[in-house]
Amino acid sequence: MSLAQQLHTLGHIDQRFIPHQAHTQGLTWLSTMGLLRIHGHDVVRFLQGQLTCDVNTLNDQHWSLGACCTAKGRMVANFVIARKDNEVWLRMPREQVSTLKQHLSKYAVFFKVTLDDISDEWVVLADNTLSNTTSTTRALNWDTNERVLSWPQGLEYWLKTEQALPRLSNAAHLIDEQQWRQADDQQGIIWVNEPTREHWIPQNIDWHRHGGVSFNKGCYTGQEIVARLQYLGKSKKQLVRVYSPNALPLSILSKITDTEQRNLGELASWHTDSGLAIIDQQHTTNTVIIDSHPLEWHSIAYTDDNPS
Repeated sequence: MSLAQQLHTLGHIDQRFIPHQAHTQGLTWLSTMGLLRIHGHDVVRFLQGQLTCDVNTLNDQHWSLGACCTAKGRMVANFVIARKDNEVWLRMPREQVSTLKQHLSKYAVFFKVTLDDISDEWVVLADNTLSNTTSTTRALNWDTNERVLSWPQGLEYWLKTEQALPRLSNAAHLIDEQQWRQADDQQGIIWVNEPTREHWIPQNIDWHRHGGVSFNKGCYTGQEIVARLQYLGKSKKQLVRVYSPNALPLSILSKITDTEQRNLGELASWHTDSGLAIIDQQHTTNTVIIDSHPLEWHSIAYTDDNPS
């Protein structure tokens, strides 16, 4: 029986979400997330030439964000990245793991590295009862049997599958992972998935504001395009939060217009009644239209350590 089948037999997943209420705080299984492990003698040199983040500066005390781009600067995937010596782990949407592995394998033949999709052997859990909203430090505890990452909304765990089930079984109740996704939205964090693969340059989704792009690390695939957009300041779009008073079945990349049907941008993420959108910076009225539905939008309040 798979972990998913075993978990569903527990029968106590709470899908309701009421912010700041104790009965909607707890442990969740991020079933849509997977892990790619890259290790070997040349792993740092290899990834330094492929990723937007500075792999040289990573250690087993802190995690970071990063992305992998095509030569045209479009993101194949973006991810959480953790490193210990010659071993690097990337956490991303599960559907992206095999794609990124295949993409990197084209370059890996020239280096002494191994790429392993470990999404079936390791599980991603999260606990929002242990939030750290006053700290922006991305602390990492790299243990033999687990990795613990500190987020503003709580803690994230990477565990072996056989260790994850007892922890889930012993939880008083489990929270639907939708809550963690909403917390990502509140911070302006978007994950590249199948519909958006090779669609965005990192700055389109503010990945540079979250520390997912280093502009002084040197060359990597797509670096010229990413740096040009940053230093020439040509982006005329902004990432904003959008809201609906009712639940709507909106699709990612849906066209966004104003009330006069002028094109403003596109929907970048959506969860039931809220999400993130990329719209023109010059649009000042607080309403946009998606699939004939009026939605309100608001700017994202980024922390001081990730300035625009």
